[in-house]
Amino acid sequence: FIVTWCVAFYVTRSVVFSLPAAFLKAGIFLIYFGFLFDGTFTFLDDWRYVAGGMALLNEGIGLSNLAENWGFVLMTGGGDHFLYHLYNAYAFRFFGIGYYAPVALNILLTVLVAWTGSILGAKEFGLIGQWRKIFFMFLLFQPDILAWSNVMNGKDIFVLSLHVLLLFAVSLYFQGRINLACAIAVPIVAILLFLRFYVPLLFSVVFVIHQLLAVKRLHHVIWFIGTTSLLLLGAVMTVGNLMASAWANLLQDIGNPFFGFLRMTLIPIPFNTELNYGFLDIPALFHWILMPMVIYGLISLVSQKKNTPFIKFFLIYLAVFMMLYSVYGELQGPRHRVQLDFAWTVLQFIGIKRGLVWSLTLRRQSQPALAYKKAIISNKPFDGV
Repeated sequence: FIVTWCVAFYVTRSVVFSLPAAFLKAGIFLIYFGFLFDGTFTFLDDWRYVAGGMALLNEGIGLSNLAENWGFVLMTGGGDHFLYHLYNAYAFRFFGIGYYAPVALNILLTVLVAWTGSILGAKEFGLIGQWRKIFFMFLLFQPDILAWSNVMNGKDIFVLSLHVLLLFAVSLYFQGRINLACAIAVPIVAILLFLRFYVPLLFSVVFVIHQLLAVKRLHHVIWFIGTTSLLLLGAVMTVGNLMASAWANLLQDIGNPFFGFLRMTLIPIPFNTELNYGFLDIPALFHWILMPMVIYGLISLVSQKKNTPFIKFFLIYLAVFMMLYSVYGELQGPRHRVQLDFAWTVLQFIGIKRGLVWSLTLRRQSQPALAYKKAIISNKPFDGV
């Protein structure tokens, strides 16, 4: 309640916005885990995270002694996802032991996502003034983000927040604030290597594509390709096993990209979910209803005559991740799509905003013509311009 209230008031400067937002954000969590939670909307992985977090908590393992307990941590996490077990352990330290604790931490991360996302919206997408405030609230209560963060203990909200912070670092880079961008990006990349390895890899691919499209002279292209090759060689030497494993998994589950794209963008079908995914019925309905706005928002961004470097990066980022999702079956479920929810919400909001602006402009333009028509019918002089 306090965090939502403070951040919402800082962004909107309005008690009318911030106080109800804080009550709603805290109230949903309190009502669900205080009165409604019965384990229906949980999965096997969720309880593994809880058990792993408990094991690390009982051993007193944290960031300060992580290196000396590396073997135990890897064994507890069962591989490269151990960081979310550590995340659960810290949630238990902050909020007490229970399934609700990491969910509470995820809810706090959604406030960070809305705050950082609203900064990006203002700086890169022209959502300034009242539009920034509305976009902040739109992000804070976006149904898909709200459902995944308030109901189940999954690492997807954590990964979403890291996506947004990486995009924020990219924005800083294009503004010339390279040191700050690296200070944000480097630890996030390190975290993602042990959480979702393919995310920093795809961000690197997006950056390379963006830079190649921006370079205009041949010797600059050669220099950039050479530097990128050296960096890639260094990455292979450092985490080559992870890269080989990820590539092997991709080849095993590759599928038809057309059907994969439809499956990735449209599931789950509203009110046609399994019992465990029943909490996604309303978000899925919202997702389907706003699909035309997503298409309109995407067309609006692509058709802009002068796109900024960040918007070009954003569009490539969306295309690269969507391409991977379309060919790789394991990523086509609604859970993995959560990490793209910020990009999806941007398109939804821009589509809604452009639609409203177009509708209001059309109405203003039609008012003189309507007044002229009425004047002719009533035989009265027309005073319009």
